[in-house]
Amino acid sequence: MELKPKLSRSHTYKCLLVGDKGTGKTSFLLRHATGKYETKYSPTCGVSVHTLLFETNYRAVAFQMWDTAGDAEVGGIRNAYFLYGQCALVLFDLSAAATFANVASWVERLQEFCGRHIPIVVCGCKADLKRMSEDIDFKQQENVDYCEFSTRAAWNLEAPFKLLCTKLFQLKDVRFLSQPVMGPAKDLLLDGASLQRMWEEMEAVRAKGLKAKEIESQKLGAFA
Repeated sequence: MELKPKLSRSHTYKCLLVGDKGTGKTSFLLRHATGKYETKYSPTCGVSVHTLLFETNYRAVAFQMWDTAGDAEVGGIRNAYFLYGQCALVLFDLSAAATFANVASWVERLQEFCGRHIPIVVCGCKADLKRMSEDIDFKQQENVDYCEFSTRAAWNLEAPFKLLCTKLFQLKDVRFLSQPVMGPAKDLLLDGASLQRMWEEMEAVRAKGLKAKEIESQKLGAFA
């Protein structure tokens, strides 16, 4: 999706797309940009930037998505990549526990370079695959939210951007309008029960994270 000339610069945000290699960052980005699901894995080299445009019930918004390689820094490019970031998505693979283990480090680095108030959404991707056996221990923070999606199933793909808009607009009832309908990959068959399970698993993690946040707030209040 290309950025329309009429869109105000104030409604354009630099969004950093980070996470371990192989978590599906580029596939997620291209799914939004082209509507197609890429089955061939091609690791990102350097930096790739795409602009995604969304129409909301309040205003149009553009996310300039900065996607880099998920492995070690290449020529110091990673530090420059974080500069002037206004929001971020941290992706991990729901079927690979090792990728979730590094989420906290990604969040900390984003907050170090962009400030602790940068809106971040931690995204569990590949929700259509068998879920990791380990519990997902996510603790909600003031500017860090959580969701899950499946690029392959085209399920819940707008959720990360809707959560970002909620934080960026400081409004709770943001809705997306007139978005293209994307279907699942041709080789994927999901019934209603599977989709319901995916939704319930995501909501369980979110509820647990909110509960942890409430407990932490109560502890802080006791010492105030």
